[in-house]
Amino acid sequence: MSIDRIVPQARAYKIIRKLNIRHPSEISIEEIAWTRGALVLEGGLRGADARIVHSGRSLFAIIRVRAGATPYGRKRFAIAHELGHFELAHNEGVIAACSEKEFFIWYEGQNDREVEANIFAAELLMPTKLFRERLENTVPSMDLIQGLSDEFQTTLTATAIRYVELSEEPCAIVFSTRGCVRWVRRSSDFHYWISPGRKLSPYTCAAEHFEKGTISRQMETVRLDGWVEDVSERDHIREESIPMPSFDSVLSLLWRG
Repeated sequence: MSIDRIVPQARAYKIIRKLNIRHPSEISIEEIAWTRGALVLEGGLRGADARIVHSGRSLFAIIRVRAGATPYGRKRFAIAHELGHFELAHNEGVIAACSEKEFFIWYEGQNDREVEANIFAAELLMPTKLFRERLENTVPSMDLIQGLSDEFQTTLTATAIRYVELSEEPCAIVFSTRGCVRWVRRSSDFHYWISPGRKLSPYTCAAEHFEKGTISRQMETVRLDGWVEDVSERDHIREESIPMPSFDSVLSLLWRG
């Protein structure tokens, strides 16, 4: 099975258009789920962040999310992710539970249905048109991404991924765990390959967090070969990294500006 990106995006876009949503504040995910035949309930889960029950013979589903899920953006993404499974007719007739690790799956070969559900959720919570409008006349920065995260009420990670997907700047988001690159998302104009699994170079700001427990909280100029193989040590790239202590990870924004 291969990833179908067009269908999940089109399904989410159709919902946004049908509901005539014109501002992020109008994206009430619980109400949207209800209009699609899915009732959202909170609580009653162990070992999972969200779960959906539906049948291929029914137009009704129950989405259950973990009680007290924080931050709020994580709860919203979990609901949108499960709604994606429903809209895309995944796991029909079975109880399907998703933990937080499914919300970090974005690549073919990991679990393609989870990727498609994430694509749907991203388009539903951060519609292309509304998101792109907010990128005009801006430059890449974590402050910008955090502001978008606050406005769209989405997690910083999901917002950062959405940012590089829609940005016209040559930039990338790198998620590193325990001193190694876990995954990378690149904008269409970012033409460098960063290998998942690669150990972080001491020339990166992200490595500073894992080695010393400190990190610069502003955009820094670093050596390009700290992130990319087979490039000149004289080339540079801009990096802004923030720690994510609860995941023992660092989220890095790279900009070849």
